[in-house]
Amino acid sequence: MGTTDTKSITAGDFQTGQVVDYRATADKVYIRREDGKEYKCAIEGTLRGLESGTDAAAPALPKYQKGTIEGFEIRYLTSEGGLGTVRKVKAYELRGSDSVYEVAFCGSFEAGQFTAGQVVEYRLVDDRLNILHDNKKEWSCQLVGKIKLEDAKRAQDGDQPGSPAPTPAAPAPASSTAKLSINSVPDVADIEIDGSFSGNTPSDLEVPEGTHVITLKKTGYKDWERKMKVVAGSSIHLKAELEKNP
Repeated sequence: MGTTDTKSITAGDFQTGQVVDYRATADKVYIRREDGKEYKCAIEGTLRGLESGTDAAAPALPKYQKGTIEGFEIRYLTSEGGLGTVRKVKAYELRGSDSVYEVAFCGSFEAGQFTAGQVVEYRLVDDRLNILHDNKKEWSCQLVGKIKLEDAKRAQDGDQPGSPAPTPAAPAPASSTAKLSINSVPDVADIEIDGSFSGNTPSDLEVPEGTHVITLKKTGYKDWERKMKVVAGSSIHLKAELEKNP
């Protein structure tokens, strides 16, 4: 598993053979330091099949295919590693060789941004869709939806004789979340909701109804924390003035 420290290029230095405590989310690895705090590292790649300390051969990855970004729409989605936190994101539509894919959370909290008409190289790896950067690395995107091209064409043309009836869309569930707008002075502080990293300030988030602990962290400043109960449908604005460490 390859990782890079997202806070400081040289803050997280490790030795070969060093034993560390860590935890992993969908796109981050958190490595515990000696002082009990954590380095937050981005996942650059994973190797599977490690058993009993023996490196097993990694399965061959699929070849890249070419596809076209057809646009995006703003959606409220839950990331695979977000512990239930709903976020406002861009869900991109990628037309591939045989299917149309809908993807979001590309890279580290939407680091991957695309434009309509952009031609990209992509491949499916497990249950995620990876899109190649200009620097030959990959954005790992959460696969939100997929439809075969023939079904997409049928939907555009309308029902044809002999085609199956379309499945009616499920009614939209009633909102059970509250909107949370978080700012800080200075900005670009890490936001943690109930201990889960949820972005950087300034940021607009949606959280489930209930009691939550919001924590802001920034190197060189004291942690800022608030515990609050939110009601579904409410809109809350928080502005934190961070205090420098002595």
